[in-house]
Amino acid sequence: MPQDHSLLNEWASAHTALLVEGQSRLSRLVGSDVPDWELSLATGFMTLNHVRVQFALLGHVDEETNTWVWSWADPHVDHTAIAVRRAEPLREFGAEAGLWEFTEPSFPMDGVLNLGMTPGATLAVVASPQIMGGAIFSGWRPGRRLYAVITDPRLTMEAPTAFTVPRIISSALSYGLGDHKDIVTVYASAHQIAMEESRDEITLVFEDEARLSVMFDDRGRIRHMHGTVPSAHGDQAAPAPHTDVPALEGA
Repeated sequence: MPQDHSLLNEWASAHTALLVEGQSRLSRLVGSDVPDWELSLATGFMTLNHVRVQFALLGHVDEETNTWVWSWADPHVDHTAIAVRRAEPLREFGAEAGLWEFTEPSFPMDGVLNLGMTPGATLAVVASPQIMGGAIFSGWRPGRRLYAVITDPRLTMEAPTAFTVPRIISSALSYGLGDHKDIVTVYASAHQIAMEESRDEITLVFEDEARLSVMFDDRGRIRHMHGTVPSAHGDQAAPAPHTDVPALEGA
């Protein structure tokens, strides 16, 4: 009987805004295509297109058996290496969250959601914010595909704003997955953005006192986003760019 990955898939769907943001930032740092890469488990650094970044090794998928193997359970890697130890907190996270995939040494990948970056990336998307990651990376080795979380501080130095978040959330919605409120709240929680919630609206309050109101229709879908930023002169707040989501009206 196939194993149930429904909870993992729900978590991954709710993390799509973080996926969009992280991969965009990684592309700006190392380029959109990474044909050249190498890693060192001992130092915890990998080189992507000649850019050295800090990372955590999650594990790999065996291409012949389509089985995930966590780095901490892989007999072919040094379990004391820095890159492997960085992933160890995920076992406790999995136990607390009820995500059994994070506690089992290995398991078949049948039924795991594919977000367009292979199903192994789905685990990486959920794992990334749990270990302060800014993006994910996968690379091929003979017979296996490796998955890592990029924990380099350069990917998390840029704080989201009322100007950037609408674009990120809109891009996340293009996946057509997940509850829209979950996508917004997971993104805000990962960035520790304050939230004010009502039945049909969530307002994100940023550290600079800018506000982004995300409005939902009666089916829980985002229909409009509108931001305001504080005036430099202390008077009435000025409008930030607003975003309608007309593509969702007939969904």
